[in-house]
Amino acid sequence: MTFLLMSVFVFLVLWRPQEWLIPWMFGFPLLNIIFGISLLTLMVESKEGLLRPSRHPLPQYYLLPGLFLAALMSHIAWFYWVGFVDTIEPVGRITVFTMVLLATLDRPSRLRRMALIIVAMTAFMAIHCLLQQQRGYGFASAPPLYIAATPWRAAYLRSQFFGIFEDPNDTAQMLSAALPFAFVLYRRRNLFTTLIESAFAALLVAGILATHSRGGVVALTATVAMMVALILPARITPYALGALALGGLMSTSLAGHWLEATPYTYDRIQFWAEANWAFKSRPLFGVGYGMIREYTSDAMATHNAFVSCYSELGLFGYWFWFNLLFLGVVGAWRSRIALARAITPEQKYLRRFSGAALASMVGYAVSAYFLSRAFVFPIFILFALLAALPSLVDHELPAGTPPLIEPRRDLLLWGTFAAVLSVLYIYVSILLINRVYFDL
Repeated sequence: MTFLLMSVFVFLVLWRPQEWLIPWMFGFPLLNIIFGISLLTLMVESKEGLLRPSRHPLPQYYLLPGLFLAALMSHIAWFYWVGFVDTIEPVGRITVFTMVLLATLDRPSRLRRMALIIVAMTAFMAIHCLLQQQRGYGFASAPPLYIAATPWRAAYLRSQFFGIFEDPNDTAQMLSAALPFAFVLYRRRNLFTTLIESAFAALLVAGILATHSRGGVVALTATVAMMVALILPARITPYALGALALGGLMSTSLAGHWLEATPYTYDRIQFWAEANWAFKSRPLFGVGYGMIREYTSDAMATHNAFVSCYSELGLFGYWFWFNLLFLGVVGAWRSRIALARAITPEQKYLRRFSGAALASMVGYAVSAYFLSRAFVFPIFILFALLAALPSLVDHELPAGTPPLIEPRRDLLLWGTFAAVLSVLYIYVSILLINRVYFDL
């Protein structure tokens, strides 16, 4: 019952009916009601042993409460009571939701059902985007975003969805994240199922292109690159990914023409610089959850989820948030490696799903460099999906097999190193972009 309620919750988060289909529901706390009932059913199912426990402790069950406390600490450190109170509900709900969803993803069939929901609803978004391009309006007569002509480009339309996706960039990012899951809709693969999955993938790509989002194209490119990289031998893939990361940093010095052709480049670079200045002024606990707009020109968002997170929560809070991403990627990668010699249909499906989840998160994370939202449901849904994989794969491995995630080594050592390195990587890349842009 809890998983059913979580599925309805995710369905409504992506569908957004209160925003366009049933406007009288706007403001009605339907999601809170579903979430409250799911907590009760989770307690009942846990007591009756209806959920399959993990063989080994999952660090995410500690990282999520830690992230909630870190968000509160970002205001407590500066004695800001209003910010503290305003942080409890949004961060508390999203972290507890992720824990509940993770607890219910206790069998491979539920991963597949979640993939079905994500692909079905993003396909619906894509159809809406295409209708806006073809006839000038989508569902509920919602128009696209009209971009007037400029000296360097003709007028065009940017498709968008509703609610938290009521921005072409956010719509494109979600469609890109869903793309790999289009290839895990079926447990077994044959020509017929491959054609259906390919049709869904083509629809999602068309929807991404309809948004005219540069961040969406970056997400699509990174996602496809990761899917291609997974075809390579396992021993080569990490080196290929490392080369791509280094190439991304080095390419900033070659970005002159792209930066010069981008009308909003100056503002975005300025927001990054202002957010980094705010971070340097309060590096440990940050300036406070939701407070970065107080430090940017015209109270604008930073357009970089990583910068937004570490500037608001400081290194303390960023460590929890980043390690939800880092351990998810590591867990998905090791799950795929552990099932390299998969025999049963269940094992083969888990191996495919691990690759799809990995590609989805990589694409989402790369595009997050250009988009602001670090605390939205889509990325926490991905956190839960990736976190569930090591636990499910453990059940497919012989008893006594060491855990795929070892907290002391992977979290305290490598997780800390990766979190600090990511801040340095982003900081240096922004410095390079500033130098390139202002030398134009």
